[in-house]
Amino acid sequence: MKRLSNRRQLRLISEVSITPLMDLVLILLLVFVIAAPLLKKDKALALPPASPAPEAPKSVVRLFVFKDQSVTLDGAMLARVDLPSALKQLVAQRPGAGVEVRAHRELNVQHLLEVMEMVKEAGVTRTAVSSHADEP
Repeated sequence: MKRLSNRRQLRLISEVSITPLMDLVLILLLVFVIAAPLLKKDKALALPPASPAPEAPKSVVRLFVFKDQSVTLDGAMLARVDLPSALKQLVAQRPGAGVEVRAHRELNVQHLLEVMEMVKEAGVTRTAVSSHADEP
């Protein structure tokens, strides 16, 4: 006795119905047509008033800090204990002068911070920090 289900062969549907796909496309189109004008948000841009550029430092003094913690100020070698007095003298001679601290790239950060603190205590208001590989 053969089974009844074996007699019936499965038939593949060779046509794909695109009606549900078209419904989906039309619904999405409708949603975007309605939602697009609602998403448009114009905001007024409040620009700050124009002001002149900040004044550049009158002169720049280069302060090199080497790997062995030795210090040069404008090319003159200094002991670290003499650095605060030399910086204070510099500020008195050239007010508004900027100091560029150029530290060796392998210098310990703590030593660099100590030098930066000396620069700050001397009254220098404009500083920049950069690194160098070897001798200037």
